[in-house]
Amino acid sequence: MARVIVRAVAVPGTPLLVPGVAGAAEVLAQSRAQVLDALRELVRDAQRVVVLDCAARSGGRRGPMRPGLDAAGVEPRWCGWRGRGAAADLAVAGLPASVALLALGQVGWDGPVEVVELAASTTAQTAVNLLGEIRSTPGTGLVVVTGVHPSGADGAPVEQAVLAALAQDLDGLVQRASGEYEERCYEVVRFAARASTPLGASPG
Repeated sequence: MARVIVRAVAVPGTPLLVPGVAGAAEVLAQSRAQVLDALRELVRDAQRVVVLDCAARSGGRRGPMRPGLDAAGVEPRWCGWRGRGAAADLAVAGLPASVALLALGQVGWDGPVEVVELAASTTAQTAVNLLGEIRSTPGTGLVVVTGVHPSGADGAPVEQAVLAALAQDLDGLVQRASGEYEERCYEVVRFAARASTPLGASPG
């Protein structure tokens, strides 16, 4: 059977995925394992990685960044994931993107990473157009950071549009770990290249 080539992964942008953030409590173990397993598959065939943060909805930033959980009151010594090495003069990514950066470091990715944090004013169409631009570079592995929603609830329109656009071009494998913590749904989606898509190419 042919090996599945993962082109994009959607992960929930909650600091609780990082071991140690919840103190001695063990939370989201299943979701954490799914995230790491999916990212290992993603980086295996990637030349670069882009983290598209749909959960930030802040002023909008783009470029290399370093992870930091200080905004959640979490000191580095409490984090079970040390993440990848990053220059101290880089801007600190927002909490959702920081979780993705830490997870990428945990799976051993040491290649280039660009973080794209969507602005609060970003429309669904603008986000989809940006997605097309990102995926136009061959060899790009994409990590889409989503919000965390009550079980059974849909995400924000921008997030839904991005995930729908990926699903239109790629085959999606969804793994859900709902109700595991505070009745929230922590969903991991792997988007695999279809058989007709050449290795390293982006179908749209």
